[in-house]
Amino acid sequence: MVWVERLLTVEFGPSRSKRFGRAVAEAQSGAGECSELEPDRYRTSFRLTEEAAVYTALARLLERVRHWRATEVYEDGQLVSSFLAKEMAWCASFQLGSFRGCRFRFYWGIIPRCSLCPLFDAERAIRDVLGENPPPGIVFEITFGPNLRALMQGELPTTSEGELDPDWELPDYPPEGWGEPAREQPPG
Repeated sequence: MVWVERLLTVEFGPSRSKRFGRAVAEAQSGAGECSELEPDRYRTSFRLTEEAAVYTALARLLERVRHWRATEVYEDGQLVSSFLAKEMAWCASFQLGSFRGCRFRFYWGIIPRCSLCPLFDAERAIRDVLGENPPPGIVFEITFGPNLRALMQGELPTTSEGELDPDWELPDYPPEGWGEPAREQPPG
């Protein structure tokens, strides 16, 4: 995989939100480089490398500020979706923390958040989409409970004392071994 380093910049503020102070503290203490552009307007730059902490810091900051009108996210001077940036940051943080690289599978297509991710490997994604690495088969096991097993043997479910189980409910359809249902009599 060829490593592509990206620089994402988050500009936010001013805001009347009660959480503005926490967002500023998050930006200043996180892994990004934070600077105050003007009073109550901040810019935090995140150099996206192979460190999960950088992605986590980006995701946490965007979690706080992405809904504010005065929040903008840029990559190389181009405005990008703050929602996709947040989703990409959480995903990359998990992938790096768990696998030290992206192991996301693209069986059902490429997700839009991947367009911002430096971990994205287009060749592997295309191979997945074309079916080269299909998902493993699903094993689905169905087991019958004691009431259904008793009904299949022609018995009514009973309690340990041999009495009819008070919680037993009639099935929606009678089992095949019970014979034909009674015909309705015309009123009259």
